[in-house]
Amino acid sequence: MHTQHRIEHALRRKLSGPSRQDVQQTMGWDKGAMSRFLSGEQGVLIDKLDTLVGVCGYVLVTRKYMDAVATLGEVGMFCECARQGLGECSRPQGSGK
Repeated sequence: MHTQHRIEHALRRKLSGPSRQDVQQTMGWDKGAMSRFLSGEQGVLIDKLDTLVGVCGYVLVTRKYMDAVATLGEVGMFCECARQGLGECSRPQGSGK
C-alpha cells in the first residue's frame, strides 16, 4: 500500500514544482498564502477545494468508479470471447478464474 498521506504528498509535489505560479494565480494566493498553506498555517475554503484539486491536475472520483475501471482493465471492455459466450479472453469457459 502507499503512504498514508497520498493527497498531501500529491498536492505538495504540485505546489512545490513548476506549476506553483499557476496554482497561486488560480487560487488568488500570493507567495505568503502559498507558504502558509504548505506549512499548515492556512487552510482552503471548502468552495475552493475543486479549484485547488483541478489546477493541480487531479479529479475526484469514487472508489467504486476506480474499482470498475480496474475490472474493465483486467477483463477487457471489448472482450469478444465473453460476448460470444466463450468465457473471458485467455480463459476457457468454466475455468473459474
